Amino acid sequence: MKRGIFFKSIFAATLLSVSATATAQQNTSDQTINDSLAKSKPVVAAQPQEGKVKVDFYGFIRNDIFYDTRQNIGAGENIVPLYPRDRALDVNGEDINDSPKFHMLSVVSRAGINVKGPDVLGAKTAGILEGEFFGATEGGINEFRLRHAYITLDWEKTQLGVGQYWHPMVILDCLPNVVNYSTGSPIFALNRNPQVRLTHKLSDQFKVIAAINSQRDFTPNTAPYRDSGMPSTHLQFQYKSSKFVAGIAGQYEELRPQLSSGTPPIVNNNRVKSFTAMAYAKAITKPLTISASAMIGQNAASLVMLGGFVGYAAPGQADIFRTMNTRSAWIDFQQTTTKKVAFGLFAGYVKNMGADNPVEGRVATTYGVTSSWGAISATPGGRSVDHLWRVVPRVDWVLSKAIRLRFEVENTVATWGDAQPSGRGIGNEFNARNNRFHVATFFMF
Repeated sequence: MKRGIFFKSIFAATLLSVSATATAQQNTSDQTINDSLAKSKPVVAAQPQEGKVKVDFYGFIRNDIFYDTRQNIGAGENIVPLYPRDRALDVNGEDINDSPKFHMLSVVSRAGINVKGPDVLGAKTAGILEGEFFGATEGGINEFRLRHAYITLDWEKTQLGVGQYWHPMVILDCLPNVVNYSTGSPIFALNRNPQVRLTHKLSDQFKVIAAINSQRDFTPNTAPYRDSGMPSTHLQFQYKSSKFVAGIAGQYEELRPQLSSGTPPIVNNNRVKSFTAMAYAKAITKPLTISASAMIGQNAASLVMLGGFVGYAAPGQADIFRTMNTRSAWIDFQQTTTKKVAFGLFAGYVKNMGADNPVEGRVATTYGVTSSWGAISATPGGRSVDHLWRVVPRVDWVLSKAIRLRFEVENTVATWGDAQPSGRGIGNEFNARNNRFHVATFFMF
């Protein structure tokens, strides 16, 4: 594969570039790494000569060892644990999914490059190109995939960013610091999108962020996003000082799930219109850093959260769609210390509110990655996750500037119920509980 050859070349260059490795290592050595959302700080380096580009390499080698007490719905051979599986009884009444699981993986090891270029239009230019070996599909695990390909132009008070990067709802200044690769989902947003983002500083502490996004990863089908003919839009206001961060954010999205319905086909111009709002805050004190967020979401499956949308079909008529509603909140405590050992705790809750005004007398079908995983259904006889909560204590050991060890125990309970036309799970409830014991080691460069 061309991308594989490209990345092998990067690793070879890295081994020959001691100074570049030292620079990237220094950028990550002064803080506890967040394994799945480790952002690459702009490289602090001398401005390159006119017309030249300066390149610095960074990354880490990561190994994950985890044990689950129950079967799970997840991604990447369950390195992303999402929902403990519903009860499945055999002929003797025993629960098939009440069975443990053990695995070891190194697929989220990653490497990337930070680049600085010459000034353009009075702006400083920079970029990031980053990948890992998680694969683009479940069957493609171990294959290289793109994470970030993003360039920025920075003026004194304004930044323009173009390319694939974290979705603006993934707030890098306010993140759960969990060990596992789910990064708090399905309670917290997890997504990377092609986007155009404009950030403007209103003052030293206040800034406004506006963006348009398309959908690329974290969906079984990008056609509804592309066929809508319009990007999703995002607006965010943020206050940030050395000890406190707070903000509000909103997103509007419009999808066209089908060009036509039925056989023979009927043109379907019906849309899925959704709005998501979020508030977040982080306080940094001497003993603790406390981060928290609350979200009211629609079609939250696009953010790898509990939800999606429902289609209602009838013979000879175009399908009608209703977006599902989601509510979530979480809080994270991280010990603030210069010592080699630090403790933390994450707790969160997400609720499937279902679709408003479900259409009676039609066949209901759910859509979105949550539905593809089997966690949401609106079909009679199906099952849906109605709500989920999670508590995750953790501990980090800093063995050296390069070597880190992280351990957590993830306690998750998902309440399953009988599928309703709205996509909710009500009746015949079952609480599926999983405890994951997870150790991750890092060698950062």
